[in-house]
Amino acid sequence: MAVREIRRGPVPASGPDPVWWSGGSDPERPLVLVVGGALGGGPECTRLLGRLVAYGHAVVAARLPRPVPCAECTAASVTRLIDRHDRTADTRRTHVIGFDLGGRPALAAAATDDRIASVHLVGAPVSRLFEEPDRILDLPPATVDALADATGAAGGEQLPYLLKGLALLPEQLYEIRGRVWVGHAPDDPLTTPQDLALLKLTLESSVFHAFGPTGGTSPRGGPVHRWLVDGVRRAGAPPTG
Repeated sequence: MAVREIRRGPVPASGPDPVWWSGGSDPERPLVLVVGGALGGGPECTRLLGRLVAYGHAVVAARLPRPVPCAECTAASVTRLIDRHDRTADTRRTHVIGFDLGGRPALAAAATDDRIASVHLVGAPVSRLFEEPDRILDLPPATVDALADATGAAGGEQLPYLLKGLALLPEQLYEIRGRVWVGHAPDDPLTTPQDLALLKLTLESSVFHAFGPTGGTSPRGGPVHRWLVDGVRRAGAPPTG
């Protein structure tokens, strides 16, 4: 089944807004929310969206807000997107995919929103990058430029101020009841070994998948899309009755 409908829309400064909607308006289709980041989750995800629709899901893809708002706002924005599609998809068991910076609001929302049945992360920073924001300037220049563009920063020098304070705390991660699927690469500058250790210690249910070296960026492309589709399918269907 091909993507039946794709809409593109403006992104307001107040929060993320759907930029793709696929799967029509069928309230029986389980919802998949894709939160794009700086290095992934953009227009190259069209094929991923089509695969998810072909397996019976309704899909919403959203960009990060610009500039990055407060920590509480990022989680609330994900919940609002789920609320918005309560009548056009089955949101009772929503699956959220978060690419790099988009993984932060996905995890934060899962800690408070029981409708989120699973979270699927690709190269997502969790704590260390936000706790030590000066590390951002030591990242590869292409990554710094992508982060600045995604967050609306005037330049790399503004990034430490925009991202400071977004670290997820252990007590937040302990609250996540749905399964979290974590895709990472050994040379991904955003997902540190310390973040992976934190997730392993705090998450109630998790699956970790190591992709091969990526050349200093977050994992992307066909292998990542196939892993995401498989994870969403394995995460389970919405309850019936």
